Amino acid sequence: MKIAFIGAGKVSTALGLYFKKRGFEIEGYYSRNCKSAGKAALLTHSHPYSSVEELMNNSHIIWITTPDDQIEAVVRQISNLPVLRKNDKLILHASGVHSLAMLSPLKENGYNTACAHPLLAFSDPVLAQEKLNDVWFAIEKQEEENRALTDFFKACGNQTLSIDPDKKRLYHAAACVLSNYLVTLLNASYKIFEKSGIAEEDIHEATKPLLESVILNLKGKDCKEALTGPIKRGDENTTRMHLESLNTFMPEMTELYKLMGRQTMEMLGDYSLRGLFKEDES
Repeated sequence: MKIAFIGAGKVSTALGLYFKKRGFEIEGYYSRNCKSAGKAALLTHSHPYSSVEELMNNSHIIWITTPDDQIEAVVRQISNLPVLRKNDKLILHASGVHSLAMLSPLKENGYNTACAHPLLAFSDPVLAQEKLNDVWFAIEKQEEENRALTDFFKACGNQTLSIDPDKKRLYHAAACVLSNYLVTLLNASYKIFEKSGIAEEDIHEATKPLLESVILNLKGKDCKEALTGPIKRGDENTTRMHLESLNTFMPEMTELYKLMGRQTMEMLGDYSLRGLFKEDES
């Protein structure tokens, strides 16, 4: 079973490394950027391709791992190729926001199609492939009957999430809040630490144990149980002092603090401090 990738970025490189480790043969990579294809192929001991048609003829499972806004163009390109044994090939896209319908032209041309989104942040492909052992792949509900797809992930040892295609964009928004905006929130906290007088070069290392303790608290617990801090304690004085200090030194952060406070109260179902978190009327 030979696996190939159209698109040679962090996601496809990590997936290639992971699937190879799981015993699958990686055929190679095609990319408009020849250097990217060459680098990914080198890491996975596979082949860089300059022809999509040749790559597809030599492969059984083809992942489309281009940026989301390029998938439609790739589908059009593939649809016009005289590829052999189309019914023996499974073509997937790895987008978290686009549904399986994106591949309809390929289905109509005789290919087997699927989509599977790995629920993981791919910052470094080598590190990511080590995390892929525990990653869940989001597939659409109608794909639960796709034996080729489910058998593939079973062979890899990965679990799957079943998603309503009409709500896939909502699913992806949730993933972005978790993986992207968590980083944004962390950066906001770093700015506040720096404003408080802590040296910028010390902030990352000094806060690492705190961040790790938060992640540890979340393991095996729901968010409500894992939460600590003044809002959970109902500590009005501490919360008021936070807001007063932010208003004085970093007024641009006040609304973010209030927004997170309102969300925290909603999670707890305790609105005793709601007077402190009113939205600005201006």
